[in-house]
Amino acid sequence: MGGTHPPLGGWPTYRVYNVKAGFSLMLAAGTLSGLLGISSDTVKVLAMDQLMRLPDKVSTTIGNFMVGMTAAASAGICLLRGFIDPGLTMPVMLGVLLSAFSGAKLFVRVPTKTLRIFFSLIILIMEMEMIYNGLTGRL
Repeated sequence: MGGTHPPLGGWPTYRVYNVKAGFSLMLAAGTLSGLLGISSDTVKVLAMDQLMRLPDKVSTTIGNFMVGMTAAASAGICLLRGFIDPGLTMPVMLGVLLSAFSGAKLFVRVPTKTLRIFFSLIILIMEMEMIYNGLTGRL
């Protein structure tokens, strides 16, 4: 389950560890996501990064792929059922597409340490928001 990835200055190889434990945590994250209606991508990326010891950029890319596949399946169902207004979602979709291309270009150039700090700040903000919403009864 190892591979290579293209960071700055070469194609280093990596190996995957703790696959069974990673699978268990992914299963738990997916179950919580389904029960609570929240995104479990941050938990999955942390599991791949810390538990399975994948490189940061590889775990982030896999997390984005999983979110994209889930969103594509959900969007198709919601569109067929009439829950999506195509005229309203088109500008949003174009903005997301433009941002995704820009992010992919930056992703290869930005040092891993900078991405780790940015991701940690995002998780901290999400945790603070969840605690605030829990304390104020906005769940």
